[in-house]
Amino acid sequence: GAGGQNVNKVNTKVELRFLLDDARWIPAEVRSRIKQNEAGRINKEGYMTVTSQEYRTQAQNRKDAVRKLEVMVLKAYPRPKLRKMRKGVSKAAKERKKQDKKQRSQTKTNRKAVDF
Repeated sequence: GAGGQNVNKVNTKVELRFLLDDARWIPAEVRSRIKQNEAGRINKEGYMTVTSQEYRTQAQNRKDAVRKLEVMVLKAYPRPKLRKMRKGVSKAAKERKKQDKKQRSQTKTNRKAVDF
């Protein structure tokens, strides 16, 4: 594969670390969503870590790490939709229940003794 024996000799891994709370270029609302979505990447001190060791050169890995961070921020930007829960039973469910009751009633009626 890419790198070959060179993989074992060269250290091209990039680790991007920054304090999320001090990142004023990200709105507070978005920062809180990032904290929620990417909790595994944030340590106790509040530092967020993004790593990349995909490519053979450190420059490519640096670009990749920044791209990953960009994707995370853009994913956290849109506000989540507020979903309203329905109250009660839907008309379709009521109708199904009515049909089931009618069917059950019919089954039981058919079991009764037949009068010849």
